[in-house]
Amino acid sequence: MKLPITIEYNDGKQATYVAQPPEWAKWERKTGKIISQAQSAIGIDDLMFLAYSAMKRESGGQPVKAYEVWCETIADVQVGDDSPKVISEEA
Repeated sequence: MKLPITIEYNDGKQATYVAQPPEWAKWERKTGKIISQAQSAIGIDDLMFLAYSAMKRESGGQPVKAYEVWCETIADVQVGDDSPKVISEEA
């Protein structure tokens, strides 16, 4: 399961992180829930945790802020891919 999560930071910058199986496995260990429960019982902290874990994985071992510090820089969280889909003119 892949879930794009867009984070808007206090400085106005945005970044989209894609939660993939490694992040969902960490989420399951953290919450004690299973992925099938995510649709009905996922909160803002869960989304930020998934985005942070994906950001950390994508950083390739570079230093990142601690989770609590990183959370303080967030202005908004959006779930899903709102980008327009490109449709072939041949269709």
